Amino acid sequence: MLLAEAVLLLTTDDATGKRSGRYPDLLVGGALLADLMLAGLVRVSEVGEQVRANRAVTVPDAPWPTDPMLVDALTIAADKQHWTPQTLVSKLGHQRVNQVFERLATAEILSRQEHRVLGLIPTTRWITIDPEPERQLRARLDQVVLFGGESDPEVAALGGLLMAVRLLVPVVDQGRRVDARAVKQRGKELLQQYWPAVALQRAVQSREAANAAAASG
Repeated sequence: MLLAEAVLLLTTDDATGKRSGRYPDLLVGGALLADLMLAGLVRVSEVGEQVRANRAVTVPDAPWPTDPMLVDALTIAADKQHWTPQTLVSKLGHQRVNQVFERLATAEILSRQEHRVLGLIPTTRWITIDPEPERQLRARLDQVVLFGGESDPEVAALGGLLMAVRLLVPVVDQGRRVDARAVKQRGKELLQQYWPAVALQRAVQSREAANAAAASG
């Protein structure tokens, strides 16, 4: 399962299909960037290279992925010599959320249900029909976030991504009254370990600043 699928699975209510968080497109974009990073397909530039430091660049000699969504994401990333990571997050997440939900439906993890709000406005709900993949994800996330288990790169990156959008505590808590302060502290550690999570956080901050400026102007 891609991180792009995992973040939506964990932030969508099993019964109602309601999503948590304000910017699912950025969350998916950050997760796709993390998927590319973990696959060794993108990296950040360093001081002394031809491009400025801390830019997202593709790894030219890396073999191309076979997953169609990663192929598409890598094609976007390779379209420019370098990106600011937060800009690439936004680009990768553009019009991607429903594509990820469709993948989860094709895998028979979620089910697509059409619904009308007040009997008038059509909406789509994504309802869980196979809870096992999410259960396994949550168990792995608990090991990394709550119990100090051996670092699992994918799940550690997942924790950092959720922290970047302020959803790690509610995703982990699930009514269990966990120590929110400890979860946030662990989340900050994970966020700083993975530059795509930092890029996601900055993309969210930029979106929020733009929205605030538009509202006040």
